[in-house]
Amino acid sequence: MPISSKLNQRVRARLEEDEFEHFSDESASVAALDDGVSGEEEEEEDEHDDDSDEDDEGEDEDEDEDEEAEDSPSDINPSLNTISFGALAKAQASLGKRKRPATPTTDISPKRSKVASRHSPAPSASSSIEEEQEPEQEQHISEFQKHLNANAKKPPQKLTHRTSKHAPTIQSSRHAVTRKRTIIEPPAIPKSRDPRFDSVVLNHGTNGNPSIATNAAIHATKNYAFLNSYRTDEIAQLRKQVSALQSKKQKTERDEREIVRLKRQITSMNDRQRTFERKEMEREVLVQHRRKERELIREGKKSQPYFLKKGEVKREAVTKRFTEMSAKEKQRALERRRKKVAGKEKKEMPWGRRGME
Repeated sequence: MPISSKLNQRVRARLEEDEFEHFSDESASVAALDDGVSGEEEEEEDEHDDDSDEDDEGEDEDEDEDEEAEDSPSDINPSLNTISFGALAKAQASLGKRKRPATPTTDISPKRSKVASRHSPAPSASSSIEEEQEPEQEQHISEFQKHLNANAKKPPQKLTHRTSKHAPTIQSSRHAVTRKRTIIEPPAIPKSRDPRFDSVVLNHGTNGNPSIATNAAIHATKNYAFLNSYRTDEIAQLRKQVSALQSKKQKTERDEREIVRLKRQITSMNDRQRTFERKEMEREVLVQHRRKERELIREGKKSQPYFLKKGEVKREAVTKRFTEMSAKEKQRALERRRKKVAGKEKKEMPWGRRGME
C-alpha cells in the first residue's frame, strides 16, 4: 500500500518556509482555543498572516484537489485501518516538536501554566513508582537505624552513696517512674521496742498528770543510768578500731568505707551522749529552782512561786556547764559556738558580700 510504505520509511519531511509559518499559525490558534485564552494581539496577527498567505493557500488547494482526485476515499479508508501504531509514532517523531519562543516565567498566567502541565508528557508508571519507593525505603532504613541505636545497651552509671542516713537518696533523673500504684497500703512492720523506756509504760498509772509522768521518767533514767557507762565503753572500742584500720599500710576500698562508717557512728553516739548530758543538766537546774522556791514560800518570803521558762532553764544550764569545765574545754566550746554563730550570720548575709569576708 502506498501510505503505509511511505510511513515506514525513515525519512524526515522538510517543509518550506511558507508552509511552516502557516502550520505554526494554525496550531497556535488551535492551542489558544483549547486553552480558552484569546487576546486581541493574537487575533490581529492571525488576520495579518491570513491575508499574507491567501495566495499560498490557493495554490495548496489546487494541489490537494489533484491528489484527492488520484486517491479516492474508498482507497484511503482501508489503508488507514491497516496502519500500525508504531508507524504512526515514527511519523510523529519524524515531524518533530513545534518550538515556541521562550517567555519569562513571570509573564505566564496561571491558566496557561496549568494547561502546559496538563499537556506535558507524563512520566512512565515504572519510573514514577521507583521514585516514590526510594524515599520510603530510605525512611524505613533511617527509622530502623534509630531503633537500633535506641535499643543499644549503655554502660551502667555508678551512683555515689549518700553521705548519711538523713541525706536524700541519689537517683538518676532519667529513671522512669513506675506505673504501679499502691491501692492498699501493706501493714507496717512491727518494730522491736524496749518497754523500760517506752513512754506508754512510763506514763502508765499517772492518770495524765505531767508531774507524775516526769517523776516516772526520772526514776527510769536513774534505774538505767549504767547504760551511759556502756555507751562510753563502746565509743572507746570504736575509736580503737578506727585507729587500727588507719594504721594499715595498704588500705583497701572496703577499709576506707569501714573507717567512714565507724567515724559516723562515733559522732552519732557522741551527739547522743551530749544530748543526754544537756537534758540531765537542765533537769537538775529545774529541780534546784523548785527546791529554792519551795523553801522561800515555807519561810514566808514569797507567796507565789516563780516558774522558769524554757529559755531561762537552758541559759542557766549553759552557765552551770561552763563553770564546771576546764580552761581547754571552755576554749574549745567557745570556738565551736563562735563558728556556729558565724555560719548562721553568713547564711543570712547577701551572696555578694560573702566572698569579701
